[in-house]
Amino acid sequence: MQTEAFTVQILLIVGLIITIGFAAGKIFQRLKIPRVLGFIVIGLILGSAGVIPPDIIESLRPIINLALGFIGFTIGGELDLNKLFKGSKKLLIILVCEAIGTFFIVTVVFQLLFGELYISLIFGALASATAPAATVEVIREYCAKGELTQVILFVLALDDILAVILFNFVITYASPQFVWSVFILITPLIEIVLAFILGGSLGYILVKLEELFKDETEWLILTVASIILCTGVSQFFGISGILSNIALGITMENLSSQEFKRFEEKFEIILLPLFIGFFVLTGAHLNFAILIEVGIFAAIYVAARSTGKIFGAFGGAKLARESPKVANNLGFSLLSQAGVALGLAYLASSHLAMLGNATVGFFIFNVITASVLIMDLFGPLGVKFSLQRAKEVMLDEEICEIEP
Repeated sequence: MQTEAFTVQILLIVGLIITIGFAAGKIFQRLKIPRVLGFIVIGLILGSAGVIPPDIIESLRPIINLALGFIGFTIGGELDLNKLFKGSKKLLIILVCEAIGTFFIVTVVFQLLFGELYISLIFGALASATAPAATVEVIREYCAKGELTQVILFVLALDDILAVILFNFVITYASPQFVWSVFILITPLIEIVLAFILGGSLGYILVKLEELFKDETEWLILTVASIILCTGVSQFFGISGILSNIALGITMENLSSQEFKRFEEKFEIILLPLFIGFFVLTGAHLNFAILIEVGIFAAIYVAARSTGKIFGAFGGAKLARESPKVANNLGFSLLSQAGVALGLAYLASSHLAMLGNATVGFFIFNVITASVLIMDLFGPLGVKFSLQRAKEVMLDEEICEIEP
C-alpha cells in the first residue's frame, strides 16, 4: 500500500510540475523573458516550499536523464556536415578560440578564488557551453540574415558538442584525491568514442529502416524510441547520454532522406512536457537562501565567462580573417547559457556526491543555475545588440528561413 501511495504521489507531482511549469513559461513569455526561466523559477518556488520533496526529485531522475538525451539529439540534428566542411577551417579556429579561451579564463579565475584545480576545471568546462534555443529564437524574431547570422548558427551547432567532450575529459579528474598518471586521457577518450559508436550505430540502423516507415507519425515514433533507447543503453554502460544522442542526431541529419522540419511541430509536442519537467526539477534542487549565498560567485562566473566568449570570439575571428562585422559582434551572441550547462552541472553534482563531495557538487550546481538566471535575462539582449550593430536585422515583413 505504501508503494502504491508513493506511485500516486509521483503521478500527482508530475502532473503538477507540467501544468504549473507550462503556465509559468507562458507568463514569462508575455513578459518578453525566455520561458525556460519561468520553468526554473517555479521549480525553485515549489522546491523551497516543500511541494516537491527530495525523495520525489530523486525518483524522477529518469526524466532528467531522458531530457538530456533529447537535448543532445537536437544539438546533433542541427549539424549539417556538408555545410560544416565548406568553411571548416575558419569555423574551427573561431570555435576553438572562443570555447577554449572561455574555459581558460574561467578556470584561472576560479583557481585564484578556491585554489582547487578540480573545482576550477569543472567551472571552466561548464562555461564553454552556450544555449542555442534562446539565440535562434532571437534570430527568428528579428528575421536576421547575413554573414554574422550564419557564423552564429554554425558556432552554436558545434559549441555544445565541444563543451560536452571537454566536460567528459574534466569530470574524470574531478576529485581532490585524483592522481595524475600516463593513462589520464584513456578513460574519457574511450567514453567519447563509445558514445559516438553507440549513437552512430543506432542512427545508421534507423536510417536503414526508414523505407519501412513512410508515414510521418510512424517515423516520429521510431525516432523518439531511438532517443529513449540510446539514452537507456548509455545509462546501462555508464557512458554519456548527451554525447551518444548528439551522434544519433548527426547521423540522422546527414544520412536520412526524411525532412525533420516536416514533423517539427509534433516533435515539439513531445519535447515540451519533458523539458518542462527537466527545468522545473532543476529549479527544485535549489533554495532561495543558497542562491543568495552563491550570488557573488555567480556574478564572478558570469563576468569571467562573458569576457572569455567576447574576446575569444574576437580573437578567433581575427585569426580566421573574418570580416570586422563578425569579429566585433560574434561574442555578444554567445552569452546565453541554459539546458546543456544545467544538465552537465547536474551530472557534475551527482558525480561529486558519489565521490563524497556532495557539498562541492551542490555549490557548483547552484552557482551555474544562478548564473543561468542572469544569462537568460541578458543573453538574448546581447544577440539583439550584435545583430543590430551588424545591420543584419530585417526591418520589413520579409520572412527568413534559418538553416542551422
